[in-house]
Amino acid sequence: MANKPVLPLQGPAPKEIPLPNAPLVSVIAQVRFPTRLAVRNPDRIIGFQDLIGTHYPHLERRVHSIIRSSPPSTGGEDSVHWRFADDTRNWLVTLAEDFIALETRAYESRTDFLERLKIILQALEETLPPTHMTRFGIRYIDQIKGEPLTKIATLLRDEVIGVANLLGAPAKQLLTHIEVAADPGDLVARWGKLPANMTIDLSLAPPIREESWIIDLDVSKSGESPFLSEAIIETATLCAKRIYAVFRWMVTKDFLRTYGGGN
Repeated sequence: MANKPVLPLQGPAPKEIPLPNAPLVSVIAQVRFPTRLAVRNPDRIIGFQDLIGTHYPHLERRVHSIIRSSPPSTGGEDSVHWRFADDTRNWLVTLAEDFIALETRAYESRTDFLERLKIILQALEETLPPTHMTRFGIRYIDQIKGEPLTKIATLLRDEVIGVANLLGAPAKQLLTHIEVAADPGDLVARWGKLPANMTIDLSLAPPIREESWIIDLDVSKSGESPFLSEAIIETATLCAKRIYAVFRWMVTKDFLRTYGGGN
């Protein structure tokens, strides 16, 4: 009996193959920590802004209302988000009372992304240091559209295409969602066909006016540990490599060629 193909939930990731035309629409990493009320105070943000302002000079303050239902709600509660953007508005840093996040729509490489993440974590350590990290997560969203969508069956493994092979073009929407333990934490993966003007996450992948195929991979690690930027980057590297291992398992050599990955 032939071995059944399985997702690479453990073990090393393959060597990265750069894809100059990758259909990657968004990458976001988030580090959660115990609430730091000092983040509400603009005066306490100045030091952090000074350290990252060269790369992210544009600052916006947003206030979000939160309704808590457990314990019984006592009314609304405001959460302050400081959003720092670069000149292109393609890189965004968000600092809130209980998390810091880095998001981009101009991803170049894992090394570049993690170096940028390290810089903002070090800035937070120096100015508003959390005592612990409670969760780390990183998410990659790819969106296949246009001419490549017409040959989707050659771009992805049969196991990934699944029932779409049987239904073909008439299928308007097909989504697979899995959650599974994956070294170094947990994997949440969603993939499938979306109709025009639909998205799986409005904030990270705005809807487009044509059909597309989405690959949404998220690896996270929960648990309390000291907030140390070097250690967090080690975790981030492992999570990013797990996503890449799963992604490479899902796609074919034709996918790599289509998006500029060589012959």
